[in-house]
Amino acid sequence: MACVQLNGGVSKVFVSREEVGAFNRAWPCSELRDSRSYWFEFDMESGELVDTDVPEHDDGRAALAMAADCLILAQDGIDAPWMV
Repeated sequence: MACVQLNGGVSKVFVSREEVGAFNRAWPCSELRDSRSYWFEFDMESGELVDTDVPEHDDGRAALAMAADCLILAQDGIDAPWMV
């Protein structure tokens, strides 16, 4: 399962390589590489994405969808089906 780290009003969600692979199986056109992990950092008051380590060439709709799933995990504790 993706790991959530809280630091004050900021939550950082870490997604493992295995989870990226599971996500890519659900999103066949994903630009995300399953050879690496990713993280997403959110302001918990506004829900805004404040930082990520997704490189520009990996960015796209799949990264946005993964970030949305990570925000739901951070805010509500609900895992997406691809989170192993």
